[in-house]
Amino acid sequence: MKRAVITGAATGIGYAIARRLAALGYEIIIIGRSAEKLETAARQLGAGGAKGKVIPLVIDVKDSKSLVDALGDMGPFDAMVASAGICTQAALDDPDADEVWDEVLSVNLNGVWNTFKAVIPHMNTDGRAVVISSGLGKLGRPGYSAYTASKHAVLGLVKCLSMELAGKRITVNAVCPGWVNTEMAGRDLVRTATSIGQSVEDVKKAALDNIPLERFVEADEVAALVLWLLSKDAAAVTGQAYNMSCGEFFA
Repeated sequence: MKRAVITGAATGIGYAIARRLAALGYEIIIIGRSAEKLETAARQLGAGGAKGKVIPLVIDVKDSKSLVDALGDMGPFDAMVASAGICTQAALDDPDADEVWDEVLSVNLNGVWNTFKAVIPHMNTDGRAVVISSGLGKLGRPGYSAYTASKHAVLGLVKCLSMELAGKRITVNAVCPGWVNTEMAGRDLVRTATSIGQSVEDVKKAALDNIPLERFVEADEVAALVLWLLSKDAAAVTGQAYNMSCGEFFA
């Protein structure tokens, strides 16, 4: 039985990936920092026909030691998906800009590094690693400096680790979604609307106006791409960053 580690697996993209892997028979270790959300996700995965074991671990990806300690005896692993991330806005002159910068980089960048450090020593030859970056890993947006910097940085990390791990035939790739129909995106729309004094509906309409297919990506669509990158069919693909944005960007 194949074994996968998925961070940020309680909701959104991470949960969609976990559901698909569970249905394929993977034993999945789902990691998140909310015990309540993680337990709910584990129950739903079990009730949804998971063919493999689902193991929830309440760990903050910022905590490198806890990740190493928890995963050290749980390998070997065949797949790793680093999906944990936060999106908090702050302009350069905002009072909380430094706090936002430190927290976002700690989760979105250091958390990915910590996950690799904990998983890779126990990953099988021909293993697969996928990082969830963002369209803002290639573009920019006012007020999103910390998030954008973190998502650019993980693409650099993917390129470096793809070369470091090639000798073990471990592939390392990234997916860069645009707007995705998730709780996190919903919260982001609310924060943006509040900050500029517009309605959430108007902010969402403005976002949709810039998307040729006139809709947000679904989390399950991102999961489908990730599953291909985890498959044997993608054995020749490494160091890449795939866009999925309904045509919003091409960078």
